[in-house]
Amino acid sequence: MTTLTTSGAGKTFLLLSAALAMAAALAACSGNGNGNANGDGPVATDLRSDNSTIVYDTNSGIHAAGVGTVSGEPDIAVISLGVEALRDSVSEARDDAARALAAIVEELRSAGVAEDDIRTAHFSIHPRYEYVRDGQQQLLGFQVTNTLNVTLRDLNATGDVVDRAVTAGGDLTRVQSVDFRIEDTTALEEEARILAIQDALAKADLYAEQLEVVRGPLVSISEGSFNEFVAEARFAVAMSDSAGPPTQFFGGELEVSVRVQAVFAIE
Repeated sequence: MTTLTTSGAGKTFLLLSAALAMAAALAACSGNGNGNANGDGPVATDLRSDNSTIVYDTNSGIHAAGVGTVSGEPDIAVISLGVEALRDSVSEARDDAARALAAIVEELRSAGVAEDDIRTAHFSIHPRYEYVRDGQQQLLGFQVTNTLNVTLRDLNATGDVVDRAVTAGGDLTRVQSVDFRIEDTTALEEEARILAIQDALAKADLYAEQLEVVRGPLVSISEGSFNEFVAEARFAVAMSDSAGPPTQFFGGELEVSVRVQAVFAIE
């Protein structure tokens, strides 16, 4: 409530804030062409050929989620491997790790892995401690870790490449994981989108049929993040003096999934 006082007569005029609010609301309604008649939120506009306009409220209607999933065979393998050295000094740990990693990289090149497919993923140098009595720390040494991500384009050579890298790096070798992936999922994503749209449309038609209403045109559609399910093989390698059986991997099939959210008008 606002109070105004005249200096001459000393009369007080009360201006009701409700009247001001009503005037502002009327002005907003008359000047805003982007909202609906009730100002209730986002709308979608349908322009007809006869120049008539139909406005749909995206907050109402038939909301249907659609999911499309397709599968495909992997065409690359990504190996996470490297070396880890723990020594009394930083220089000793770094030198031993560098020699072991150089031997691994040389073996990868000999196996036909391209330079662009060998990439450093992680490198660190830090002290290693163990906790003894009374919470005291005891220095074990200094650890150097150097990890690579290696991409293989010949899946049949995955086991052989891993075995050769492990042999070259010796006891300092660490193999973190082997993932099978599809390098370019564009075609699979498009196919999954079509299936997701068809799924959303089928659900919307089912809802309309069961509720005895007529499904109208599409008002809005949005896509959530798609998921690529990566086949992952984890394993441990035990070194021995005698040559054992080769390490084997099986890629299987991978799935790409797309989710959409569609809104249809009710007529």
